[in-house]
Amino acid sequence: MHKIVAILMILFVLAVISFSTWQLFSGNLEAAFSALPFLLITYFFVKPQRG
Repeated sequence: MHKIVAILMILFVLAVISFSTWQLFSGNLEAAFSALPFLLITYFFVKPQRG
């Protein structure tokens, strides 16, 4: 994986986790768990890249 792609992936994951945490503390449980599919897609995208 290229360095730029890795940095963008880290920023995306951090943004999703930050959004989920903020929504969870705001009391919006549905919005907090709506980010889970994005994390799963990210996991399946990164997993084959690791030799």
